[in-house]
Amino acid sequence: MAEGHGKDGIHSSVDDRIIRATLSLIAENGLGAATMLQIAENAGIARQTLYNHYPDVDTIVTEAIGRHNRESIELLESSLRVVDQPEDKLEQLVRHVVSIAAHAHHAPGIERGLSAAARATLSEQDDALNRNISVILEEGQRSGAFRHDLSPEIDAILLRHMLNGLAEKSAASPNDAATLATAGTRTIHAAVGKH
Repeated sequence: MAEGHGKDGIHSSVDDRIIRATLSLIAENGLGAATMLQIAENAGIARQTLYNHYPDVDTIVTEAIGRHNRESIELLESSLRVVDQPEDKLEQLVRHVVSIAAHAHHAPGIERGLSAAARATLSEQDDALNRNISVILEEGQRSGAFRHDLSPEIDAILLRHMLNGLAEKSAASPNDAATLATAGTRTIHAAVGKH
């Protein structure tokens, strides 16, 4: 493979720097900080080089969110595979949501400044999270670990709102992430567990 044209070449290296710079800008200063000039400066490249890779900020943000989502979903799926019990899976899910929010790459409210295409990309992680919540609730009911009167489709929505609240708090106070994850897990277990 010729240098500069493959996975290990210059283009992928520059591309990775652009994506990392974009995510860093969004995490530190919000979506408004992600201008072509700021991204180029943060990535340590010329603005023309940036334009050679991406035509505009929205395209970069869409790619950055897509990569972040794929990594986040893979991390969640992998953390759920290492535990067997629905209660443990629920705890892994809570810890994952809080940890992602603490890093603020997927900050609540980011979707307001994005194009329709970028919002659709952002929703991929939400869809994966919602699917996992429903599956965990169903597994917990089948195993007898969770309440028999749960309605997975409705209770998944309620749990999602609880997780969103934890994510917002974690994004605002990243140093409290561990405490928030523990408290959130306790509260969610109390809500769905057998009494």
